[in-house]
Amino acid sequence: MIRMSAWLAVVFGAALSVLEVLRNWPTWQWWPYWLVDYIAAALLVAGGILALRRRGEKWLTAGWAFACAMLWASYFTKLEQALEATATLSARDERLMNIIGAMFLITIVGLVLSLAGRPKTP
Repeated sequence: MIRMSAWLAVVFGAALSVLEVLRNWPTWQWWPYWLVDYIAAALLVAGGILALRRRGEKWLTAGWAFACAMLWASYFTKLEQALEATATLSARDERLMNIIGAMFLITIVGLVLSLAGRPKTP
């Protein structure tokens, strides 16, 4: 399960960094809002590569946990905005919320796979 989680982390981390550029180009948000996405992407890619070399299972799990927490906050912030809005969401905002929700679910799967596949320590 670690290998599956590791490959998923490498692909997801790379996609996350590309999607972040596409989402913010050409008007970037304040740097703390996008830097956290690149930290998550770096942790996932590095953890995935280290886990594939059988040296970084803890980094892999840390990357998934960090990304999961980050996307949790992002998804539920968007959901709260949607529920509080008096008008309907724009198609773009609804699509963004659904993409973030799907990404959040992927991080949960990756985290569970990384935890289930970790070797038992005495």
